[in-house]
Amino acid sequence: MVSEADLEERRQRAAQMILERGIVTPALDYDEAEVLLDWALAEAGKYALSSGDMGDKEAQSHVAQGVKRIRRLMEMVNDIFDQWDASSRVQMVEKVTQLLSAATEGVSEARG
Repeated sequence: MVSEADLEERRQRAAQMILERGIVTPALDYDEAEVLLDWALAEAGKYALSSGDMGDKEAQSHVAQGVKRIRRLMEMVNDIFDQWDASSRVQMVEKVTQLLSAATEGVSEARG
């Protein structure tokens, strides 16, 4: 088990990874983007905290994969909002279903 300081460092690095790779929410207004970003930072923190029993290299890989998944979900949310007015309700349900599938992909892999 790593120290609390090491876990905090991993959490901060995960947050940096979310923030440093550019904006993935151009279709959202400021308040919407803030909600999504807050969620993303919290999720990235969960990945970092769940790396407590991992070595540094394994933890880096774990967090990087988590951040990649989070950013993909952020992009999908952005795409849904971007197409909201132009899409039918059926198309929106299909997009949300894709989003849910992507979100649960990591859960099924972890249970695998």
